[in-house]
Amino acid sequence: MPVLTKISPTKQGRLALFFDEEFAFSVDLETLAQFGLQKDMELTEEELEELTEQTQYKKAKDRAFKLLGYKSYTRWLLKQRLLQEDFPQEIVLDVLDRLEELGLIDDLDYAIRCSTDLIHLKKYSLSRVRQELRHRGVEEADIEEALSQVENDPLEQIRQVIEKKYRSVLADEAVEHNCVGMLGDEGRGVHGAPGDDIQQDVHTLGVSVVHELFQLVPARLLILGARQPGLDAVE
Repeated sequence: MPVLTKISPTKQGRLALFFDEEFAFSVDLETLAQFGLQKDMELTEEELEELTEQTQYKKAKDRAFKLLGYKSYTRWLLKQRLLQEDFPQEIVLDVLDRLEELGLIDDLDYAIRCSTDLIHLKKYSLSRVRQELRHRGVEEADIEEALSQVENDPLEQIRQVIEKKYRSVLADEAVEHNCVGMLGDEGRGVHGAPGDDIQQDVHTLGVSVVHELFQLVPARLLILGARQPGLDAVE
C-alpha cells in the first residue's frame, strides 16, 4: 500500500503530499483534516483514488469560481476552459452540475443578458444573435426563450440598417428605391425569421422609414451618388 512519507507546505498555502518519497499532488488543510492525513500513514489504493478525485474536484471548483469572478460563462464555455487546463472530464462535469445547482451558471440568464447587449448595444440582427449564442454553446430552446424576452423594435432596426449602409451616399429617389429593395432582401436579418409575410412587413416598414429619413437629409448630401453602381455595398 502507498505510504505518505512526507507532507510539505507550498508557497501557495497548500500541502504537498509525497507517497513513497515521490511527489503526488497538493491538498488544502480541509482535505488534510477530512482524510486524517499524517506522515507515515498507509492508504489503500481505493483511499488514494478517492483522495485524488476529491483533490481534483476541489481544484476544478476553485478554478471555476475564479473564472466566474471575472466574467459570465455558459456551461459549454466553462467546460471547454476547464478541460483546457487538464482537469478530467468527469470531474469537470461534476463541478458544472454543482455550479448549476448553486445558480452560478445559467445558460438562459446568460442568453437573455447577452442577446440584450448584442441587439441594443452592438445592433446585431436577430439571426446574428442566434449565431453568436450557438457559438457560445447555448441550446436552441434557451436561445428562443431569451429572444422572446428581449424587447426588439423592428422599425428601429430598419432605421439602423439604413443609416449604416446609406449614410454617406446620395439621398434622391434612386437611392431611396435601393434602400427599400435592400430592406426587402434583408427581411430575415431584420426580423430574424423567414417568410414572405415577414419580408412584406419589412418592405412596408422600410418605405415609411426611408421616406421619413430622406426628409431629414441635408441638401448638401444630394450628390450624384445614386448613379454610381453597387450602392448596396457602401458601408
